[in-house]
Amino acid sequence: MTDQRRQDERLVAALRFLSHQTEPAPRKQVWEAASAELPMTDTESAFVASRPEPRGRSAFWFGTSMLGRAGYLEKSGNGLWSVTEAGRRVLDEHPDPTVFRKEASRTARENTKRLMADRAARLSIAILPPDANAERIRGASLRFRERGLRQLSSVFAEHRSVWRADVTAELVRCFAEREEVDGANFLDKLRVQFANASDDARLLMAELVAWQLLPLQSPGERKKRERVQALLDLMREPVLIPAEVDQAFTSWSFNPGQGMAHGIHNALSIVVRLVDRWVVLGEDEREALLDDPWAWRDFVASVPGTPFPTQRNELNYLVHPEAFGEVVSAVDRERIRTVFRGEVVGDAESSEVVGDPDREFFEITLALQAKENGPAVYYREPLKSRWADAPTLPRPDDDVIEPRVETERARFGRVDGALATTLHMPESWLQETLDLIERRKQVILYGPPGTGKTYLAQALSKHVTDGTDGETVIVQFHPTYSYEDFFEGFRPVANDDGGNLAFTLRKGPLRRLADAAAANPEANYFLVIDEINRGNIAKVFGELYFLLEYRDSEISLLYSDEPFTLPSNIFVIGTMNTADRSIAMLDAAMRRRFAFVELHPERSPVDQVLDGWVATQRLQDDRADLLRRLNAAISDHDAKVGPSFLMRDLDSGGIADVWRYEILPLLAEHHYGDGVDLEARYGLAALRRQATRPVADRTVDVQSAD
Repeated sequence: MTDQRRQDERLVAALRFLSHQTEPAPRKQVWEAASAELPMTDTESAFVASRPEPRGRSAFWFGTSMLGRAGYLEKSGNGLWSVTEAGRRVLDEHPDPTVFRKEASRTARENTKRLMADRAARLSIAILPPDANAERIRGASLRFRERGLRQLSSVFAEHRSVWRADVTAELVRCFAEREEVDGANFLDKLRVQFANASDDARLLMAELVAWQLLPLQSPGERKKRERVQALLDLMREPVLIPAEVDQAFTSWSFNPGQGMAHGIHNALSIVVRLVDRWVVLGEDEREALLDDPWAWRDFVASVPGTPFPTQRNELNYLVHPEAFGEVVSAVDRERIRTVFRGEVVGDAESSEVVGDPDREFFEITLALQAKENGPAVYYREPLKSRWADAPTLPRPDDDVIEPRVETERARFGRVDGALATTLHMPESWLQETLDLIERRKQVILYGPPGTGKTYLAQALSKHVTDGTDGETVIVQFHPTYSYEDFFEGFRPVANDDGGNLAFTLRKGPLRRLADAAAANPEANYFLVIDEINRGNIAKVFGELYFLLEYRDSEISLLYSDEPFTLPSNIFVIGTMNTADRSIAMLDAAMRRRFAFVELHPERSPVDQVLDGWVATQRLQDDRADLLRRLNAAISDHDAKVGPSFLMRDLDSGGIADVWRYEILPLLAEHHYGDGVDLEARYGLAALRRQATRPVADRTVDVQSAD
């Protein structure tokens, strides 16, 4: 006899036992009677990781839940059970346990559908979506549940069948068992992993990637679509992403945290292996798991792979959102249970949900929905402040809860030796600068020409965003650059009917970056503004100037008149050439909103950059000494020359050309109208002659030239 058959017979035995009672019986007594008639097998006596109960007893509680929804079993709030007239009748009509269970499952589904159509009834039987976005995600996910899991066809192509054992086995080989492949990021690796795969495998993987990404807040809409499309583009005969799924990419249900972004291979491997196990199940087994959320939960827990509670909770949600809801963080679920447990748990002995964290969370949510007369929205007030800071110490009957990852601290991580070597700057200085950018959010790198301000800004932003879902946007300010160029403004476009011009509101680089950052709060987004001092900053930023200082505030926009907040995960790095404009000339409001980091040729870390680069290139020329002597001859602090001019593959003629056509013209502009002989003071020949003269003589010569 199979375990499924024994479980079916236990349910019949439970109803038969209750039909012989004159009074309602305690649930514990019902279990003892059923298990005495049909003792558990060795496999049923094994424990499931997610529950402190053996499999057989868990299956029994899940089965009686279905009997309750079918109307065959009545459960009181104090743990007493009784059989209904419908239950007595079905026992007579369907004595075969398997037929009985199928009839109970069918009736439970019909009753649930009927109740779900009634909003008031839904409050007491299902976790409601917290908003329209979550509702849209649930609708799109139903497509995966029905066409993929139930029908084993294709979610994207109606007349194809790709949810097959041979195809899932190919996914396991190409992806789950093949993590270490060449590629700069996840997308590049995905293309390598499926370069030689069949079209069916590429299509199924595209569907699983879309399914896994569907409810996530990060990555944003564009990158969700990009990942799925990358697999479809590999197909010899590609298919389109269905409109329902594509439109759902604009919405999200929850923020998975940084763990999902950094552990994407482990997360998707769980999804792949789950489907690999799913397609070999019998039809009855699949139907039972799709009908029973708690049995589905145990199936998900049994899938091999890393523990990854967030991913497994997401899978529970994707198939049974009505039972698990939009809270997928194990820590958050435990905090909510800790704070609101009194809503459903009184006498622990008589409570049906004690010992099952997920059932307890479900019952708590239903109780809060009844009080709110609507969805229990845990991530907004008034509920959020009640549980967000609650302790998470496990009780003796609870599973150990995963520790909370501190995502607020050190978003940028640590500077590694490779970055320091590439930039020829001390690792400690780079870390200090990166910490400053993270803390202040707006930083200006300032200094004379050639000190590597723009290069450093790009290198630091790339260090933070490389291999992640973040992004760097570079803009250059100039005297005619405007708010409309930078944020948003009306632009003329030609109409299709006759070529007349019309005006449409177009987004600029900051608005596009802000939209991406708002949709993906766990990632870091950088705006690098080159030569920030060349634009009219107050005019370019407009009302956004206020948000640089008050990120949490909301303002109305100039053209669209909609509320806007500058996301906290946008970091601004400006560069400022002090040969053009001194910091002292900036207004106080500008100085208050930015932190300033000086890069000067005669100060650390820039003073050793050229020496480090020369040593790395194994050059034997005197360019580093020439630059030091040149800057010693320049009296103006902001007019000195940075090392970037000479960090090129130059022979002696090349150094002379840089001096003649780049450095001396720069100094000529500084000395315009002074009558200074540039060659005599700053020329290569003059500087090289200084190297052969005593130090005292050179000092007198420089001072007399001044």
